[in-house]
Amino acid sequence: MSKYNFDEIVDRRNSGSYKWDIKDNELPMWVADMDFHVLPEIKEAIIKRLDIDAYGYAECPKEYFESYQAWAKKNHDIDLDTKWMVFSSGVVASIDSIFKHLVPRGSGVVIMSPVYHVFYHCIENNGLKVVENQLIYQNGEYKIDFQNLEKQLSDENNKVLLLCNPHNPVGRIWNEQELAKIVTFCEKFNVLLISDEIHCDITKPGISYNPIMKLSKNAIALMSPTKVFNIAGIQTSVAICPNDALRVKISKGFGMDDIGEPNYIASFATIAAFTYGQKWHEEMREYVFNNKKYIQEYIKRELPQLRLIDNDATYLLWIDISHYSNESDAFTKKLRDKTGLFVSTGKQFGSGGNGFIRINVATSLANVKDACGRLKSYIKSL
Repeated sequence: MSKYNFDEIVDRRNSGSYKWDIKDNELPMWVADMDFHVLPEIKEAIIKRLDIDAYGYAECPKEYFESYQAWAKKNHDIDLDTKWMVFSSGVVASIDSIFKHLVPRGSGVVIMSPVYHVFYHCIENNGLKVVENQLIYQNGEYKIDFQNLEKQLSDENNKVLLLCNPHNPVGRIWNEQELAKIVTFCEKFNVLLISDEIHCDITKPGISYNPIMKLSKNAIALMSPTKVFNIAGIQTSVAICPNDALRVKISKGFGMDDIGEPNYIASFATIAAFTYGQKWHEEMREYVFNNKKYIQEYIKRELPQLRLIDNDATYLLWIDISHYSNESDAFTKKLRDKTGLFVSTGKQFGSGGNGFIRINVATSLANVKDACGRLKSYIKSL
């Protein structure tokens, strides 16, 4: 029997919500946060913290890092030493800081496109060059172009490989063989490997992702509870780096950029999430993947010219709309204008993204059904 009610979602209209600051008739299924009620123990921990009526500077207690350690062991069977962890206010903030302080300006950063659009901003804003290793898309599946990847990483101008594992937006969990090959290339060509693993806990029930830390002690893994526990507005994450010399540089950079100290509630929300969130996490995954299954069956039945890319991770769907349009910007704009359904354009994710849309299904089944109806009405009008 379920303990939590994911059919009941939070009404965030007129609350200053980035996602829900929209017109009354619109349904936002774009930005990657959830509509579910937060784990009660997280809320309780925040309230308890706020009961101390002085909101001054805070530090990370040892329990903060130990909560990551225990969660990773239980859910991913990996042993993480707490001394490897450096607090950061966010994964993107970590990437920015590492680029700024550890990577020479003008260097190339390899990314596997289509990929999280903020990667492009992080690279360009730090005076670095985007090097796209476009994923191979065949028969509705994605795989890495290793031949091109080896060539790109062998170029001495390319200093970093920024990996997304699991991958946003295509939802692939890279297997151990793929990751081992990536690690081998990076070590062979002295390329810094950074693995954004923020979606690692949002996987299909019964399936786990493969942590980069199992395969490399020279990589940097970026982790956070914000995506999986719906606390994206609470800025909290860690950079995990077993290499002592590299970790010292990371920590120094985080301090210089003022992202290395937690806000007043960040540590306590994180500890509560990882300590009490196991059951909530399991039920959330089941609910999200049932939402995915509903849309998959609906598309197969009602909109067979669309192609939903099957995936094992994230609460995001990646849908091939190329039968109707290869201009996803125009498609998503008209979809929103005509039906109120607000989804992400695939074009923003870089090469290989045009002709796709991304939909966030971390919401109620009722909203998912509503979205399907809106999408169908728009498709039938074309």
